[in-house]
Amino acid sequence: MYKYNCRKCPIRNRCIDESANAPSVKEIIRQAFAARTDTRETWGSLQPHCLLLIAEEERARTAPRESMLSRRLRQAREAREQTAKALSSSAGRKPDYLQPVSPVSPQVKPQPKELPADVTEPPAALPEVPAREPSIATDRASPRWLTLAASGRHIALPANKELVLGRFDPNFGVPPDVDLAYEDRETRTVSRQHARIVSAAGHHSIEDLGSRHGLFVNGEQLRPGPPHELQLGDQVELGSVQLLYDTIPSHVLDFAPSASVRHFLIVTPTGRRLAIAPPEDVLIGRSDRYVDFVPDVDLSREGEVAVRVSRRHAIITWRGRVPHLEDLGSGFGTRLNGQTLFIGQAVSLKPGDHIWLGGCVLAYDIEL
Repeated sequence: MYKYNCRKCPIRNRCIDESANAPSVKEIIRQAFAARTDTRETWGSLQPHCLLLIAEEERARTAPRESMLSRRLRQAREAREQTAKALSSSAGRKPDYLQPVSPVSPQVKPQPKELPADVTEPPAALPEVPAREPSIATDRASPRWLTLAASGRHIALPANKELVLGRFDPNFGVPPDVDLAYEDRETRTVSRQHARIVSAAGHHSIEDLGSRHGLFVNGEQLRPGPPHELQLGDQVELGSVQLLYDTIPSHVLDFAPSASVRHFLIVTPTGRRLAIAPPEDVLIGRSDRYVDFVPDVDLSREGEVAVRVSRRHAIITWRGRVPHLEDLGSGFGTRLNGQTLFIGQAVSLKPGDHIWLGGCVLAYDIEL
C-alpha cells in the first residue's frame, strides 16, 4: 500500500515535524510509533509529506522522463518479445511423450524358475489400492463473487489476483480496484483503502487495511493482520456496507449469447446505469468541447472521479454477441479485476467484472 515503511524509517521524526498536523497530534503520532501501536492510517497522515517520496519525485522530475503512453507501448512490446522467446525456445524440443523415461541399458533376462512337476506357483496377489478421498477441487474451481446487499451489484473475484475494496478520493493517489462509494453514500463508513481480497488457486481471503470503521465477517471483527479465508455464505461488512460471498450460478456463466440477454454497465461511484447492446461498439472516455468530441460512454459528467480518464480510454467490441474490452492507449491505463491490460489486448467480459479506468470504476453485468 505504501512504498516506504514508516515504522522502520530513520527520518520518520522529520516527516512528523514537517506534517500539517497540530502539535498535539504530532506528539500522539510520536508516542504511537514509540509504543508500536501505529496503524496504516497513521502512516497515511505522513505519506503526503514523506521526505523520501519528495526526494524521489525531485530526482524523477530532473531526470529524462518517459511518457505514460511510451511506457505502456514498451511494456506491450516486451510482453510480445517474451512470448516469442518462449515459443522459440520450445520449438526445437521434443514433446514430453517422446522423451525417454530413463536411460535404456542392457539387462540380463532372468531365467525362469524350475518347479517340481506336482507343484504349481500361485499367481501373485495384486497390491491393494487405497481408496481415494473425495476431492473438493471441483468445488474450489467454481468461480465466486460478492453480492452487495444494498444495490444487488456483483463483484466477480479472480482466481489468482488481488482486489482492493474502498472508495474514490481525489486527494488520495491510489484509487481502489472496486469502488463502493455509491453504496456508502449515506453513511460514509468505507475507507479509501478498506480491505483487500487475496485470491490463490480458487481460495479467497480478506484482510483489513487499517480501516477506520472496521471489517467484519459473520459479525466478528477482523483486526489488521493475516488474511482470513472466506467460506461460502460468509457475510462480509465493510463499515455499514454488507456483502455476501457465494458461488456464481452456472446459468450466469454459461448463458447463451442471444438477443434476449440485456447487457449494461454501472458507474460504481454514482450508480449510473448504462445499457449496451451488440453489434455497436462502445467507446468509453471523456468528452472534450474544444475538439467537439463526445464518446459513447461519457464519464466527464462523473466529476472528479473521472479526472484521469482519457478522451478515448477504452472500447467494448462484440464477438459472437460476447463483449470484449480493449485499452486504446490511455494515459493511466485500464485494469480488469485488478489486472492491467496491455495495448491491443482484448479480453472478454463476464458478469460481475469491474473495469478500472484511471480510477473511475465500471461494473459489467447482464439480465437474462
